[in-house]
Amino acid sequence: MQVRYQPGPDRVLWQVRTAAGELFAVWLTRRMLKLLWPPMSKIVTQAGVAQVVPNATVLPEAQAMMAQAARERPLPTARFNEPFNAQPVAQPLGPEPLLPEAIDLGPGPDGKGLALQLREAGGRRMALKLNDDLATALMRLLEQALKEADWGWGGPAAAPTEPAAPVVLN
Repeated sequence: MQVRYQPGPDRVLWQVRTAAGELFAVWLTRRMLKLLWPPMSKIVTQAGVAQVVPNATVLPEAQAMMAQAARERPLPTARFNEPFNAQPVAQPLGPEPLLPEAIDLGPGPDGKGLALQLREAGGRRMALKLNDDLATALMRLLEQALKEADWGWGGPAAAPTEPAAPVVLN
């Protein structure tokens, strides 16, 4: 996957390439990212904390430290220095990136990872289930794009204080 800020349209382009070579592209607007960021950060951070300290109760005073450790943990399958191959074998959603008006977001199966469904007004939609490592990698890529966008917000998530629940953003 690749996440890049595009200054012309002032949007973030998120591209996902499947193992079969299918390319999915999504525009994330400033408004949508502002809605998406807090609940997504919470879900991904909670899943990461569970990986860093499985089956442990984290004391309130240690939550911020554990959240940071979860965000910065090693991702053995991520290759951030490898160029993204944007040449598609197929583009199931067509050549134009999806421009979602609503996003369903929640923890993945068994509370692990991240489940997303991005929906466009015209009926196009894309559903993804990311494991813990891919969800954390996506957060890191989004953080980099937000820094480049210089929209004046975004960054590391606050420590989770309660379990994340599925949300619908629109």
